Amino acid sequence: MTRFEKYQSSSNLPQEQAQLRSAINSQMLGFDYRSKFKIFGLPLFHISRGGLESPGIAKGIIAIGDIAIGFISLGGIAVGFVALGGISFGIISIAGIAAGLLAIGAFGLGGMVFAACAVGYWCWGAVAIGVYAHGVVAIGIHAFGALVVSPSEIKLPT
Repeated sequence: MTRFEKYQSSSNLPQEQAQLRSAINSQMLGFDYRSKFKIFGLPLFHISRGGLESPGIAKGIIAIGDIAIGFISLGGIAVGFVALGGISFGIISIAGIAAGLLAIGAFGLGGMVFAACAVGYWCWGAVAIGVYAHGVVAIGIHAFGALVVSPSEIKLPT
């Protein structure tokens, strides 16, 4: 008898299938929690995970969700004063793709940027493009690095 045949003949099969269906359904329904306490009409906490019945958009002072919009936001896409996520936009932004006054991530765009590929006014990264660019490859008015392209010079690595 193979393992598959042994599993098929198991007496626990209907119970295991019911448990599996329950686990899958709980994941598909999503989750949504809003605190009762509100500031300026927004809940203090809003946590939302998407599912079949929920889009996963969280809006609150502290927002956590697939898409999060708030003063402090954490999510796949995050927008807020302090934004953390896969893609984020905020005054202080930390993400894979980050945009903001202070942006930290793999790709960053903004005023002061720390990223592998940084574009902005003050930039630090492997590739930095900006007014003040510091990186392995630095392109800018005031560029510092191994390979530099600026109005005053083009410096190749030695």
